[in-house]
Amino acid sequence: MGELVSPKQAARAMGVSESSLKRWCDRGLLSAVRTPGGHRRLAVAEVLRFVRERGRELVDAELLGLPATTTGAKSLPLSRARETLREALVSGRESVCRQVILDLHLAGHRISTICDSVISETFHDIGDAWSCGEADVYQERRSCEICLRVLHELERLVPTPGRMAPVAIGGTLTGDNYQLPTTMASVVLRESGWNATSLGCNLPAANIRNAIVETQPALVWISVSHVFDEALLLRETQEVYETAIAQRSGLAIGGRALTPELRSQISCGACCDTMQHLESFAATLHLASTREPESGQ
Repeated sequence: MGELVSPKQAARAMGVSESSLKRWCDRGLLSAVRTPGGHRRLAVAEVLRFVRERGRELVDAELLGLPATTTGAKSLPLSRARETLREALVSGRESVCRQVILDLHLAGHRISTICDSVISETFHDIGDAWSCGEADVYQERRSCEICLRVLHELERLVPTPGRMAPVAIGGTLTGDNYQLPTTMASVVLRESGWNATSLGCNLPAANIRNAIVETQPALVWISVSHVFDEALLLRETQEVYETAIAQRSGLAIGGRALTPELRSQISCGACCDTMQHLESFAATLHLASTREPESGQ
């Protein structure tokens, strides 16, 4: 997908005149950049922000590199979207998966809500079907790959964080190879204005600690979808926590493998059961940081 489009493309995508779109730019409702030749260009993420916030409808989404049937005006109810997404993922219909998730986003749903109420619940359903012999393991793996691609596309549609945006990093520890939750965390935080980066999966604590020291994040997240060794997990999370505290970073830990017994033994700033919990914790950290007095005051 191209990152920049011309005013003509953006106007046609929204079904409005080019002159109307240029007036919106002149009034500051839409941000545009200038090419070396002086021509206006609009970031696709900025066009979609305008569509979402103004409750408009796309009439030619392909001009923005989106599925042709994407409109954002008539997204499915969350329960129906989950059902449609499950059927599309199991059958490998990636275009339908893209349409469902992008339509929900354009209709104004927070990415955290899409992740919690649609994507996560869909994978619970697929996991149940697999355990009952109603789905094959390859279908579950293929579903993960499709969702990762759609999430990365969704991430490109979120406005780029500003230069002063707070930094967040995260990933999974030793033995945990589940990419989807840590990718969701990254996209959710970027929509909330964080400069968020997933470090990936199966990382020893020492690597995450090095990243904390180097990047000085305000927030660190650890996703726990699989526990390779409970004692190792507790030791590694403690090491990460100590480094996070030393660097004044908030630590959030969550995931389906985080049992009540493990939760009671883990040190962290917050145990987040959902992406919406993570988003709320991040908002609390951001608010606290903006209220901190400068040294010497």
